[in-house]
Amino acid sequence: MKLNSALLSTQEEFAQLNGTSIRGSYHWMQFVLRLRDDVREGLKSEFDFERIPAQSTAIHENIHWWQYMGSNFGLLFSLAYPAFVHFSGPGLMNLVSQRLTTKSILKFDKEYYAKHGKADLEDINFVLNNYYDLEYAKRFALNNEDIIEINKDRRFFLSIGHCYRILWSETIDTLAATLDPDYKFLPKANEWEGKFKYLNDNKIAGFYPDSPLHLTPLGIKAIYEGQAIFNQIQFLNQNLNKDLTYEDCENAGMLHGIYVKAFEFFLKVTKLTKPSNLLDPTIGLFLAICDIAINPNNGFPLDIYDLENFIVKNDPGCRFSLLCGEISKKAEHYRSKVTDYTKDEYIQLSEELSEAIGCKCSYKSIPIILKCQEHQKVAEILDEERELKYTLPNLPIKLMFSKYYRFQEDKYEYPHVLCWFGYHCTPKNKIIEFDIVNSLYKKHHALFMDAADGEIKPTIFEGRTEENIKNSFNLFYAFNILYDQTLKWVAEEGAFKFDYGWLAGERAKTFTPSIKRNFKNQWGISMDDIKIL
Repeated sequence: MKLNSALLSTQEEFAQLNGTSIRGSYHWMQFVLRLRDDVREGLKSEFDFERIPAQSTAIHENIHWWQYMGSNFGLLFSLAYPAFVHFSGPGLMNLVSQRLTTKSILKFDKEYYAKHGKADLEDINFVLNNYYDLEYAKRFALNNEDIIEINKDRRFFLSIGHCYRILWSETIDTLAATLDPDYKFLPKANEWEGKFKYLNDNKIAGFYPDSPLHLTPLGIKAIYEGQAIFNQIQFLNQNLNKDLTYEDCENAGMLHGIYVKAFEFFLKVTKLTKPSNLLDPTIGLFLAICDIAINPNNGFPLDIYDLENFIVKNDPGCRFSLLCGEISKKAEHYRSKVTDYTKDEYIQLSEELSEAIGCKCSYKSIPIILKCQEHQKVAEILDEERELKYTLPNLPIKLMFSKYYRFQEDKYEYPHVLCWFGYHCTPKNKIIEFDIVNSLYKKHHALFMDAADGEIKPTIFEGRTEENIKNSFNLFYAFNILYDQTLKWVAEEGAFKFDYGWLAGERAKTFTPSIKRNFKNQWGISMDDIKIL
């Protein structure tokens, strides 16, 4: 059975898929998994040639949810916007009290700097430095090559080491405010400033202005897409057509551009041959290093154990490059480690490769995460997760951490399944019962999906009441809209836009009064009283 390319294409940036060639997407800022209507219908089909391709798309997109909610790096990345609002809050409140309330703050700063030749407004500087530090950390993580453009900013960019310190410390401090105010189990990120000042003062590369740039040809975008697409095609091989080859997937338009960027880099560095067989150990090894790369632990969840290499041992693109380089030294040795896609194979690979690049094994750090359930606040949040009945305050932080925790919990037990999901997700599986694999997929399904009417709706989970789920959904998005409007205040020129049709269709037009009310309650000023530049 050949693949129909129109049934299989995916893309991550589209909000509305109907009428396009894109079958599925995941939006990391909106936390939404979307499927085109025919894919949604295909999931219900009695015919394998319709249902299985649809399932493969849903799995591909759900893996993106796991990447952002279930990995060490993904959790910190997803917390960046709440962290920005949390840490910029005092500065924004000071601007309100000083009546320096304009939109956008970025445009006000540019005009002020052009007029006066200096930037001497303390609270403006505080907010914008925070904004740019997090923005540049995220841009570098998404694609390391962006550092060339980032480095041109002579006002706000200090170093990628500084940006990464801010991303780690502010997201950890945001978690601490909700989970661990005394830093009993979280890394003491509130004490890191002096350590990073040492790196700057001693001219350690990557941590002082104008230092040599860390540059690799890929970041998390390429790693995430490679991880998702190769799981997808292994699923198709296992369930649709066991004779399906790499060339078949290329001809179907699945393997191109961003989807194969990481894999092609992996082959180039390791000098391994591109396989035809989709279950070849080369693909299994690639998926393993994708998983290891996105789960750094040098500063979270462990304390910093290698300060001078904080960037290269935490950035997924750098880690991926280091792992490829290590494999190139004895490629067949590492390739031979993946024969049956078992738990022991995963653990041995994770331990050996992590040690080889001077890192602590990410799998072995999972018990550190799981141990935090002994603390009362975490135990309470996990109780909320059991019912999907999250409470105020800081509901989004509780939700994100609890889903991360649950994923780590199962990853410790089934690392091979969650790394090589496409391989194991088949009734033909001889390694593990399919019911276990299927239950893991259902348990860790994305929380928010689009529906046939275009609105985003919560996934209904067995054993949880629909009322609890919907209440948590509504509160989660109320917070996220507040984060979004705060970012618009800081960075988006022109009047405030209430463009939430992606969330609730036409009904979103009725949200404006409550959005304005929440904004005023948070910042003490009406949106209508902020001067538009």
